[in-house]
Amino acid sequence: MGKRRISIFIQDRKGFLLICFSIALLAFISGYIISLDPDWVRIEFNLTRPKHLYAFILGFISILLILKKPEIGLLLLVALLYGNASEAFARYHSMPSILQLLVLLLLITIIIQKLILRKQEFVTDPMIVFLITYGALILVSSTRAVNTSLADQNLFEFSKNLLIFLIIINLISNRETLRQTAWVMIIVGGLMATISVYQVFTASYSFEFGGFGRIKIAHITGEYWNPRIAGPLADPNFYAQILVVLVPVAIYRLWDESSSVLKILSAYCLAVIILALVFTYSRGASLALGLVIFMSIINKRIKLRYILLLLLIFLPLIIFVPGQFKGRLNTLDELLPGQDESKIHLDSSFQQRILYMKTAWVMFSDNPFLGVGSGNYSEHYDKYSEQVGSIVSSYEDFGKPRLPHSLYLQIASETGIIGFIIFISIILLTLTNFLSSYKRFKKVGDYDSGSIVISFMFGFIGYLISSFFLHGDYIRYFWLLVAIAVAANHISQNFVESRIPSRSISNYLSLITK
Repeated sequence: MGKRRISIFIQDRKGFLLICFSIALLAFISGYIISLDPDWVRIEFNLTRPKHLYAFILGFISILLILKKPEIGLLLLVALLYGNASEAFARYHSMPSILQLLVLLLLITIIIQKLILRKQEFVTDPMIVFLITYGALILVSSTRAVNTSLADQNLFEFSKNLLIFLIIINLISNRETLRQTAWVMIIVGGLMATISVYQVFTASYSFEFGGFGRIKIAHITGEYWNPRIAGPLADPNFYAQILVVLVPVAIYRLWDESSSVLKILSAYCLAVIILALVFTYSRGASLALGLVIFMSIINKRIKLRYILLLLLIFLPLIIFVPGQFKGRLNTLDELLPGQDESKIHLDSSFQQRILYMKTAWVMFSDNPFLGVGSGNYSEHYDKYSEQVGSIVSSYEDFGKPRLPHSLYLQIASETGIIGFIIFISIILLTLTNFLSSYKRFKKVGDYDSGSIVISFMFGFIGYLISSFFLHGDYIRYFWLLVAIAVAANHISQNFVESRIPSRSISNYLSLITK
């Protein structure tokens, strides 16, 4: 019996070696970071506190359920991750990091349930090679970092995301789990947005709803300063970014669900998500929102019934849109060529971002191969901002770390052209995975699964568009979508193999990839 179990791990030698290398790399990185700062593994937990006692009981029950049915843990992981709930619980309720504990539990569960008891192979994918290479590059680039603690934080964050990636691609293993994942994300988004909309309608800005109703008083346009909702995140723009991702997913569920109850649920979630997005006053996310809705309609070949359904959602929302929102969108014309750059208003956040982006470009030009080191843009900002004439740091938020406000420029300036190429390759491979999965499902007649996949792809594109104006503070959402794309690709391949005779599978797959 022992030999049979061991043989499970060596059936695929390349996959086995890849897994071993991944575990060794993660162990090395984790050990290195813990040696620098062991505080992150210290858990403040006191059973005499009622909240902690309830959490302990609920956690114990959850552990039993997850060990028996790992898919429950997967959906809980997605919910905690997308709602940033673990951080909110830790900040506002002094609870330990639920996400870290859940990741550890799921890894153990996968090893016990999947590899030993069920005798299934660990899912591997070419994407893992790109991720490991990118992680190694972050490690190498950190040797050039002025502030090594910032580089180590980025490395540790990437390591956690890699573990979550491996968990997701191994537990989203069938079409039903993929569908459940989509619905969990929609419902979590709907709950977050409901809190945000209620917060605005009742002007409850002084109450943060347990960490899920954070706000930021900011300049909107002209002389107007308004509260901008940020949900469970620290910044309204990032909150808007993760809401944009959910819009096409909710739209396609509204169009394609057969159940009237689920259609109503998706319609409600879609409405509050769009309203919440408006109340963030995010221009980049609004641009991305328009594009993902346009792509969704085009993909559905603009059938009248689909357009009418959207109009039933959108038209009533217009009365709730603040007048300042339109004025803020009008500032997007500053992106158009031919603007007079000499008339830069330093009180404009938009102009500040242009200066930050130009600084990132100069930084990249001066360090083209490996960049200035992961997480070290802010450490070099003062030096390079002088070359583009930026005096932002001298008039507002003195001493505050500056960030490039563009994920792509951040990657280029901090990890150089090598890191940028690898990152773009990951994006292209993710889009390829989504598109290939969509074509496979559609070819074999599973249009529902195909609509789920294409909606995720449009959500991913929305994330990429908004990332032109935002840096990578909440990059975990990017890696979540990358993992879903990989999982969808494996699910569609397995589904095709189960539906098409084995002798024609290779011919079919060759047609799909053309």
